[in-house]
Amino acid sequence: MKQILSVFLLYIGLATCLLAQHPYDAIKQDIRRAGGVFNLYNFDTAPAAKAPKGYKPFYISHYGRHGARMSSYSTTYETMLQMLTEAHEQNNLMAKGENFYQKYSLFYPQLRLRGGDLTTRGQKEHHNLAHRMYTNYRQVFKKGIKATAASTTSPRAMMSMYAFLEGLRECCPDITIASSASAADVIPLNPFSVSNPDCSATDAGFLNPNAVWLDQLDAFYIKMLHPADFLSNIFKDIEPVKKYGNLYDVEQLFYEICCSAQCMEDKEQLWDIFDIDELCHFWEWNNLKYYLSKGPAAHSNGRQWAFVWRTLQDVIDKAEIAFQSSTPVIDLRFGHDIILMSMMTLLDIKGWNDAVKDEDVKYVWHAYDIPMASNFQFIFYRNKQNDILVRYMLNEVDQELPIKSDIAPYYKWEDFKKFALQRIGVAKQILKNTTPPPKKAHAKERKSSLG
Repeated sequence: MKQILSVFLLYIGLATCLLAQHPYDAIKQDIRRAGGVFNLYNFDTAPAAKAPKGYKPFYISHYGRHGARMSSYSTTYETMLQMLTEAHEQNNLMAKGENFYQKYSLFYPQLRLRGGDLTTRGQKEHHNLAHRMYTNYRQVFKKGIKATAASTTSPRAMMSMYAFLEGLRECCPDITIASSASAADVIPLNPFSVSNPDCSATDAGFLNPNAVWLDQLDAFYIKMLHPADFLSNIFKDIEPVKKYGNLYDVEQLFYEICCSAQCMEDKEQLWDIFDIDELCHFWEWNNLKYYLSKGPAAHSNGRQWAFVWRTLQDVIDKAEIAFQSSTPVIDLRFGHDIILMSMMTLLDIKGWNDAVKDEDVKYVWHAYDIPMASNFQFIFYRNKQNDILVRYMLNEVDQELPIKSDIAPYYKWEDFKKFALQRIGVAKQILKNTTPPPKKAHAKERKSSLG
């Protein structure tokens, strides 16, 4: 009976999602969403819910993804230029392809050797987010405040951290800051690293060649996408481009270039190389990739997201230290999108916790909701009686947790802590009762910017 009820509730939830705005319509409304995690941060958030009477903010625990960036690999840009130049010189470009080539040629000098770099837009995103944090929670930034900031060793994450800290110092010149970017601190910042004792070599990373879901993803790719049709609108003869990879790889190359182009400032967008329907299909495939690798998909019984319990444990541990501090403090972390996604699943938040069929993923899971510079913030409040409340925000928007509260989105700290430790326990059991993927690489090496 319990199983039947669970299935019924799942279908009710899915039906509710189906009645909401279709993700394809959301993409057509704002083409930037087609980039999934290359979507740009939305600074037009609605005013947050006011705190209950008598409670004031006193502590912030934060995790921020790096800001807008370039494609992960400089070879992405080199390959595109070589392929288009060759086709141009051989008169093998359709009008649409020639137009793209002319625009891309103007872009290229600013792309060369910039693989993985944070863009100026990305720096400004974090600079602005720091100003917003100060403005929204000025009561936290009292005299003597100390900020502890830690980043993964990825240059774009480190650059994002320093852009954020620069913004904080502009607002609060007297703030004391301790920052680091060390492999010694990486486990809570990226628990999907082999530095984590929970994580085997075949678990680690996003572009994991041992992942059990790669064949499943490839099958969806073949079902959804039409690279021959796409490329026939660009090249008069598509046979010569096959030396740069199979047609699916070549189409993905165009997608990655378009994704990273929107992360640059004051540049013409390149999305018009895609037919809007094919673009939506490409987004759906890419969206599924994140769902299978770091979301609630059933294939690994939760092993793909459970490692992030260490990030949540770090939030709890540092909060309890902050509660005892005689001076105001904030804790800042800087890393990557996959931690934010998995945290939403770990916290069992609606929209991030449903195990559904591949074709239904687009209704319950949206990678574009984890844009460049996305972040979660735990904001802590207390009253004169020293009762503590906490709210959880994704991209400065309150999230509803599955915790009983008459004052949601505010939750009593003890209630939240009990819930969080229970979810940590679930994650630990998952890791104890599941096995790492076998050391059997997928037939094709995975090298993509979409991670």
